[in-house]
Amino acid sequence: MIREKIRGVLIGFAGAFFVLGNALPAYADTLITNVKLTFQNQYEEDGGKLLEPVVGTDSTEFKIADVSWSQKSSDWSPGQAVTASIVLKPDSSGYFSGIYADERIDISGAEYRSCRREDDGSLLVKAVYYPVLKLGKTESAGWSGDTRASWKTVPYATAYQLRLYKKDGTYVTTLTLGGTSVELSDYMTGGGEYYYEVRAIAGNSENSSYKRNGEYVTSRKTETAVSKPARGVWTKNGSSWHYTDENGNAAVSGWRYIGGVWYYFDGQGRALSGWQQINGSWYYMDGECRMQTGWMEMDGKMYYLDSAGVMITGWYQMSPGKWYYFYDDGSMAVNTSIDGYRIGPDGKMKQ
Repeated sequence: MIREKIRGVLIGFAGAFFVLGNALPAYADTLITNVKLTFQNQYEEDGGKLLEPVVGTDSTEFKIADVSWSQKSSDWSPGQAVTASIVLKPDSSGYFSGIYADERIDISGAEYRSCRREDDGSLLVKAVYYPVLKLGKTESAGWSGDTRASWKTVPYATAYQLRLYKKDGTYVTTLTLGGTSVELSDYMTGGGEYYYEVRAIAGNSENSSYKRNGEYVTSRKTETAVSKPARGVWTKNGSSWHYTDENGNAAVSGWRYIGGVWYYFDGQGRALSGWQQINGSWYYMDGECRMQTGWMEMDGKMYYLDSAGVMITGWYQMSPGKWYYFYDDGSMAVNTSIDGYRIGPDGKMKQ
């Protein structure tokens, strides 16, 4: 009788152990304590189409088995949130926890929302992504009459950048425009033939951080301009550009507003380019020495230069309720906490 009871106890224990063994990982398995994912923006070569980002990980403890979206990419808009559902599968020696604290889930390029371990041991992670668009190419870049440049509207573009050249490739000027046509007669002063390049740019719109500038397109044909009185003259000395106005005065030691663009000249009359600290503030002049304003992307970081060209640092309110934080080097903070406030992948402070 006692022998039968002992046998029953042993059988019951073995059955319980079998059940627990199927419910819990084997003692040799390794708990995956952290989950790290990256969302890398993708751009169509010619622009104009929103593409799904590449979702990746550098972990060797798990792999990405599937990525699905709350909307198909053809219905996306720049900066409008979509939700990604990512299925992660552990390797043969690991397993996911049933619960993860937020700090254990590290997602760059998107905002973490939730995770759940599924019955098959996989982990379902949900994150919010804000699509980024490379603007499309301008079409039908040509002329309306002899001196008015015109082209078609590019979807989502809020501004355009035009560079004017003489027939032989001599650079004349660059203009940033809000519309799709501009009269260029004031710049076509020497007669002869001219052409231009134009591209769509993000400008300073509310969601400009979710747009990338398009590619330059050359105008379909050159036009002969009516000869106009000469204005100021740019000359190149070595690698430096110098400017002399229509009265023969050289630009030296300070700002000059030329053809609708601000330039800064040092004591030798050289137009400066790149980052420049002037009277305690930082400015950025592009490769053609033009002062920049608005959003600027450089080496994967976003910067903001106000309407006077000054690089912003610290907290900055773009519009009511929309705060951003910029580090001392001017780069925008993303996916972090500053002064107790959470900042998302788009740089906006979360309310």
